[in-house]
Parts: sequence; C-alpha cells; structure tokens
Amino acid sequence: MTHLPRQFDYIVVGAGSAGAIVASRLSENPRNQVLLIEAGPEDKSLWSRIPLGFAKIIFNKKYTSWDNQTEPEEAINGRQYALPYGRLVGGSSAINGLVHVRGIKSDYDAWVEAGAEGWSWEENLPFHRKYESDHRGNTALHGADGPIGIERARWKNPLADAYIDTAAKFLGTSKNVDFNSGNPAGSGYWDLATHRGVRSSTSRTFLKEARKRSNLTVLAESTVVKINFEGKRATGVTYRHGTEELSVTAAREVVLSSGALLTPKLLQLSGVGPAALLKEHGIEVIHDLPGVGENLMDHFQVGRKYTTNSRYTFNKVMRTPIQQALNGLRYFAGDRNGPLTIGASLAGSYLQASELSDDVDLQLHFLPFMPGDQGWDLANFSGFRLGMYQGRPKSRGHARITSADPLASASYTFNHLSEEEDRQVLLAGMRIAEKIAAAMPAEYEVKEIAPGPEVDASDEALLDYIKETGDTAFHYAGTARMGTDPLSVVDPQLRVHGITGLRVVDASVMPGELTANIHAGVLMIAERGADFILRSE
Repeated sequence: MTHLPRQFDYIVVGAGSAGAIVASRLSENPRNQVLLIEAGPEDKSLWSRIPLGFAKIIFNKKYTSWDNQTEPEEAINGRQYALPYGRLVGGSSAINGLVHVRGIKSDYDAWVEAGAEGWSWEENLPFHRKYESDHRGNTALHGADGPIGIERARWKNPLADAYIDTAAKFLGTSKNVDFNSGNPAGSGYWDLATHRGVRSSTSRTFLKEARKRSNLTVLAESTVVKINFEGKRATGVTYRHGTEELSVTAAREVVLSSGALLTPKLLQLSGVGPAALLKEHGIEVIHDLPGVGENLMDHFQVGRKYTTNSRYTFNKVMRTPIQQALNGLRYFAGDRNGPLTIGASLAGSYLQASELSDDVDLQLHFLPFMPGDQGWDLANFSGFRLGMYQGRPKSRGHARITSADPLASASYTFNHLSEEEDRQVLLAGMRIAEKIAAAMPAEYEVKEIAPGPEVDASDEALLDYIKETGDTAFHYAGTARMGTDPLSVVDPQLRVHGITGLRVVDASVMPGELTANIHAGVLMIAERGADFILRSE
C-alpha cells in the first residue's frame, strides 16, 4: 500500500450513494484535500452496469455484505432475516433496484415537524434537481444538468400496460403521473436511475469525473474502525487496510456516510452514543448521546403472486438460452432496450390504502417476473407479483453494538408491525392488490398462487401471511436522526450534537421514512450535506 499524506482537510467515511457525492462536491474546490475511504472494493462488476444485473450482484458477497441480520422480531412471529447492503465504491447505488422516487410532500413536512428545520419539500427540491439529468429536461420540478441519469422504464409491454390501466381505473387516479412531483397518486411506469439503459451509480457518475482531480484520494478496501478525538473535536480516523492499522487526520471535518446500519455502530465504537451501552463494552465515553442507534426503521414489504399466459413476463422472454442471447445482443449491440433494462420493479401505483392515514400511504409495485427457489433465479412458468410497502411506518427499532470489536456485528431490531396502523395499512393494501389483479383483462388468464382464497378468508389469516412472508425492502434509515430534542443526533445542518468537526450525511439522518424507495432521498441529503460544509468554509 502507498502511504497516504498524514493530513487532509476532509475525510469522508463510506464511498456509497451519499459519500461519493459529498467527496466529489468537496473536491470541486481545488483548495480542499479530500480523502474518501471505502471498506469494499472498486466497482468493477459488469452486473453493476446492466440494470437487471442487480439480481446477480446482490448475491455476490464480494460486492454486497450479508454479514448482518436482525434479532428475532416478536411482531412477525420471531422471524429473523438478513440485511444486505452495497459494500463497494458506489455502495448501494451500484447494486440497488434502481426505482427512483423522491417521496411525497407530506413526508418532508413530517421531517420538519420532527425538528428538521429547513428540510421541507420546497427547500429540498433544488438539491433533487441538482444531482439529476432527468428525461423531462429542465423544468420547475426536474433538473437536466446533473450527473445522475433519470429515465422512464425502457421496457414497456402490454402486460405492464394492462396493470397500469386496470389500477388507474380501479383507484380512480391518473395513469400518466409524474411520481416525482411530490403528489404522486396514480399508476404508471417507474423512473429509473439509468442513462441510455446503463445504471447511474455514484461510482460511475460523480466519482468518475471527480477522480480526475488531484485533490481527491479514494482509498478502497479500507475499513474505518474508529473516529479519533481531541476532547470533543473529531480530528481524524483510524482504519485497517490488510494487516495494517493506520491513522489519518482531518484539519476541518470528518463526514460519516456509512449508512444507517454502520454509521451508528462507528459512532458507538468511537465513544459517541448512549453512555450505559458504551460503558457496558468498555468504551471511553467521549459524548453521551442517547439517540445514536435509536429510531431504526425500514419498509416491510409483502405481496401477492400470480400466474398468467402472457408472453411479456421475464420468465417468458428469458426462458431459453436463445432468448437470453437475443436479448443480450439487443442490449449490448442494439438500442440498449428490452428486458435487461428493468430494475426491481417495472410499474406501480401510489395510493391511500387506509382511512387511518391522511395522505398517500402505500407504494404498490408490478414486478413482471416470478423468482424460483434460489435467490432471483426464474420459476419455469409465466408469472408476476404485486409487491407493496407502507410509506411511513410507525414502528421503530434500534442498532446497538454487541462488542468493542469493530469486526463484530451490531444488534439490529426493527420491531416491524409492532404498531397497529402498520398492520392495518398492509392489510388494506393486500386487499386492494387482490381486487386489481382480479380486474386484469381476461385475455391474460391471471390466477393467484399466493396467498390464496383460504388465507384471504379472514384478516387474521392474511395478517399471519404478511408476518410470515414479509421482508426488508433494504431501506434502512433513521439511526442518527435530525432534530433538536434530546434523542436527536444531528442538527439540521447534519452536525453531530455536542461534537465539533463531525457530521453524518446518509440515510441515518432521516427523522422518518419516505414514501419511496429511499435512494433519491439519500442523493438529495448528500447534495445538501456537501452544500452545508462548503458554505461553512
């Protein structure tokens, strides 16, 4: 390993969706010397370029960490499940399902009410526009000059059209909706974070250009194990690269962008967190901050499964080696179109499912493929799924270290479905999905596989099905939330309470979930975080 300079102006920990943006923006000032440290390897996988490649790379342990899992979750019958995330330069932006939605206006109103002053929809909008190059061009709602490409799903087909038409008619809402307008009620094809059919990860966009600058250093395969302090000022970090343990200092700030699972863990290991927890593990308390690791949240996803005679499911169009070769040829040598351009979901709807909610509360996904028994391999029949999750779940959990050893996994509890409203919204959503599927055109011969009529016969049985089959949507957030109350961790400019020279810029700072796949929100947070830092220079 080539030894680094001993001091930088800024150290950014985590080169994922947020950290790559922060480091790139900070390096735009040529006077700033910026170090970006990433535990995982460089982004060199072909599967991180092809949109559908998420179904491959998410199971590749070189690029995706599967080291963490939940504690047994009481409200979902004691089940546990894994918590994968991107562990490479580009982070989860290089492996996620690509659906690009910002959430709804009231999501951000709720943030402001929770103490995130200055984070309303209107105040965040310029920073959404800043990172994007949207297919709609430069408008009041969208930007056209940013690094991240945003385009409408490229593989449109009659079965997805039939879902959109049926859902729009059943729900009485538009089928030509801009899901990123702030008022997304309706049905349509999703926007994806792609450009000309290629994934727009932060590693391939922001960092590709920023790495041409001599003042940005990117250090991969290096795990930060501790934030270093002088009194209550963050002065740098200690990291491990191979068998070496080295320290480097930051003259101005350390920025944590390790994600909602790892950022609280690193804070706690470094002496910032609940004093009793730190003392339990023999860690010197730098600052007693009880909210570190609390407020852990996620979307809990569940769905219905169907067979169809349609030839427009992934199971049909990619069934044989010849079909796979033809679609691959179309993608690589043709118009970069077709089934290889889809993300985790092709089309969907925003709706208000429950009277307990006062706004849109459910995201419904049309997924034109039926997985087999092993990961994301394909079943041998034509099928699709209607998946869903509640937009702003009330259930909250926590992330807590289990040891002073930085290599030991923390303990993660989400308490999914522990709140009655969360259960009722998903029950209502499952009932609505059932009716939409039943109203699909008869020519597609749609038949339900699961949960089936016996389960649907009672709310009790259907809720048990939800508990037994639901899983993470990979939208971990909230563990270093913004606010001014005693359990908040950062102020609205993302500075850690009681500490100088330290900020958190990632999904950890979200006070509440977004009614969305949260990646767009993370990109916006990164743009705002970088802006706060640059304005403070």
